[in-house]
Amino acid sequence: MQPLEAYNLKAFVFALSYLDAPLPDDLQTEVNQINIPDDIGKLDAIARNYPPLAEHYQTARQNLKQEAEIRSKGPLPAKINQAAEQQNTEINNILVAIDELDDQNLTEIAQPILNDSDSVTVAKDTWARIILSLQKPML
Repeated sequence: MQPLEAYNLKAFVFALSYLDAPLPDDLQTEVNQINIPDDIGKLDAIARNYPPLAEHYQTARQNLKQEAEIRSKGPLPAKINQAAEQQNTEINNILVAIDELDDQNLTEIAQPILNDSDSVTVAKDTWARIILSLQKPML
């Protein structure tokens, strides 16, 4: 899988989890026919042509890009602004987890989401499980 394909797939499956309703039947059928990695390019067109998904897809792409840029700038400063760190911690944590997925793990997560008859619900459940796995007990 090419880096741009992985980036689009990550943004697509993440954006699905933000929809309030299932995809229309015809669109869900298109998503169900996506074959990873051969058809990943079609996801971009699907996302951009369905307005409720397009907004979340673009936001996810921007957030993934920003996370990658922040993480590529070196070590954290000696003093961390705790108030700033609390902003969108959950989204940032999930974006880092998504961004770090290798092709095999990404495919294992995305394939069931794309193949289900209700991709939105499966995406929500998948990200909820990932968020729970990222939470560490307080000592």
